[in-house]
Amino acid sequence: MRGHYLCVLLMLSGLALAEPIRLNTHDLSPYSWPTENGQAEGMAVRVVQCAAARLGETVRIQFYPWPRAQSLVREGVDDGFFAASQSAERDQYATLSASIAPQQWRWYLLAGSTLDPLSAEFHRSASVGSFRGGNMLDSLRSRGFQVAAAPTQNENLLEMLLAKRVDAILANHLVMNQLIEQRGLLGQLRSVLDQDKPLGVYFAKTFLQRRPAHFMADWNKAVEACRRKRGE
Repeated sequence: MRGHYLCVLLMLSGLALAEPIRLNTHDLSPYSWPTENGQAEGMAVRVVQCAAARLGETVRIQFYPWPRAQSLVREGVDDGFFAASQSAERDQYATLSASIAPQQWRWYLLAGSTLDPLSAEFHRSASVGSFRGGNMLDSLRSRGFQVAAAPTQNENLLEMLLAKRVDAILANHLVMNQLIEQRGLLGQLRSVLDQDKPLGVYFAKTFLQRRPAHFMADWNKAVEACRRKRGE
């Protein structure tokens, strides 16, 4: 009887270990996007999947609006979200992994604008915007910028700049550069670096408590190996 009980426990333990890691992301090319058949694709997705495979793990990647992707982890429903940059607010309930993809926060202005995003005058008086749900918008507000636009889509953010509803926008360089190229706007805009903010996976602290203490160290090593393999 005791042996049977132990066998059942081992079986249940094996099932628990087989559970996929539940990770949330959002539609943000070139980092992550859903394909027509419902699969996840993108430069960040590929590194996450590669790292998981190296550790013998499986991941279930779900797409949500970015604020919802994060709140589901904060509420303990899911295990993590990506691709995300560090913030004090996120650090309260989750732990950030090693970088899975590069990111620069860059100011984008119309090519003819004479404003200097790094000047005190710009800081005081320029009307600016950024993507809702991201660290950039929180940073603008905390730094005292005059935030006049916070759409949920980067496409809308670009439209607001083109329509001169804002003087400048703060955006992810890979995302916005791709949009600018797709829209045939090269030469019509200019950009200025604000800061480098690499992206990683935020794992819920409650999830990490259920895993071996070395999980994060192992994950980070796997991420670095996967990025080296991809030549990044």
